[in-house]
Amino acid sequence: MARGRLFLVGGKDGRNDDRVLIDRFARICGGAAARVLVITSASETPERHLDEYTKAFRESGVRGVSIFHAEERAASDDPGLLSLLDRADGVYFSGGGQRRLVGAMGSTQFDDRLRKLHRKGLHVGGTSAGASAVSSVMIAGDGRDPVLQSSVELSTGFGLLPEVIVDQHFQQRERLSRLIAAVVLNPALLGFGLDEGTAVEIDSRGRAKVFGKGALTVVDGSRLRGSSPTASNEPNRPPAFAGMRLHMLTEGWGYELATRAAKSPVKARRSRSARARAR
Repeated sequence: MARGRLFLVGGKDGRNDDRVLIDRFARICGGAAARVLVITSASETPERHLDEYTKAFRESGVRGVSIFHAEERAASDDPGLLSLLDRADGVYFSGGGQRRLVGAMGSTQFDDRLRKLHRKGLHVGGTSAGASAVSSVMIAGDGRDPVLQSSVELSTGFGLLPEVIVDQHFQQRERLSRLIAAVVLNPALLGFGLDEGTAVEIDSRGRAKVFGKGALTVVDGSRLRGSSPTASNEPNRPPAFAGMRLHMLTEGWGYELATRAAKSPVKARRSRSARARAR
């Protein structure tokens, strides 16, 4: 069975507005017949999120919507939660604080079962903190400082997307510098910066596609050369590096994780037209 899809939103997912991105995740999970489990553990206002997501997914046609909030790790081992997870077609993480979310649910029975079920086809989505938490290497702290290793705080996420470090509210909160700093520290990984109202959908083969109003910024350090990490006794000195690649992709654009290649929607349309003429 194919690995489930990931659907990551950079914040402001439209649940109280046009619901375009919520509708998309609902369709991924199976539409009206889907069972969606919304996790609000990142949130400081779970009661508000409970009402908003129940309404949004039901208006998207999903009849089976469950909401769960864990503030302590013991709650993430709750048999009732694990039963909901086993029956779900999709799990969606609300926004809030990724440190709060992973602190309550990381390295628990929920965490372990989430990874196993995702490998077997469970779809996983999230917005804001819920998007960042799917990474193995997770940005845990805030900041808009220059490209300094000291300006980015990294931690461990759920590990569903080990190739990528995900950041969110990207252009709105001026987070390019901290994502670059994270990639300088981890040049084998990609950096994905998602704007508000923007989503990236990643299939089981590592093919990503952009949806929504803003852009996906891709930071690729695979060709870094001359990288000179900051010495531990000089935390405010910027690192020296060359060869960082940067892409800004909007709706319809694609990206392949395996080849690290961006795919233009214009080229895709031309390719289809060429095949049609050949027939």
